[in-house]
Amino acid sequence: MYKWAGRILLLLGILLAGCSSLYNSFEKPSVSLAGLSVAEIGLLEQRFVLSLRLTNPNNVSLDIKGVQLSMDVNGKHFAEGVSSEVVTLPKLGSALIKLHITTSLSIFMQQFNAMQASGKPIAYRIIGKLFLPLRPDGVSFERQGEVNLP
Repeated sequence: MYKWAGRILLLLGILLAGCSSLYNSFEKPSVSLAGLSVAEIGLLEQRFVLSLRLTNPNNVSLDIKGVQLSMDVNGKHFAEGVSSEVVTLPKLGSALIKLHITTSLSIFMQQFNAMQASGKPIAYRIIGKLFLPLRPDGVSFERQGEVNLP
């Protein structure tokens, strides 16, 4: 009986060591802005659909259980949003996730007026977290870039 208990403990130790090495070699998925479209224009708030391209550099699939995001435009806070959409990122692959972001009328009008006056490319920055089962605090990301309006 003690022989079996020792073997089971040894097997559990080996399994835990293998899992911990997988956890330590984890690379963050990269996140990029793939699109932004108007979902709803209201008197007090505006809703947009933000599309994110998630790319998995790991040799194992990742289940994304949700996203939290904040977006700045031209250095000022613009909108925020969350999504509980479950997406499986294939190993060494990518997937698209869409989430609704919301902004207020005053913020939207400030940004719209600034865009019309400047004529320059629009600078954006997205900051957020991807929620994965093995990472209870989430995996943070940040991405910035510029968009030229036609």
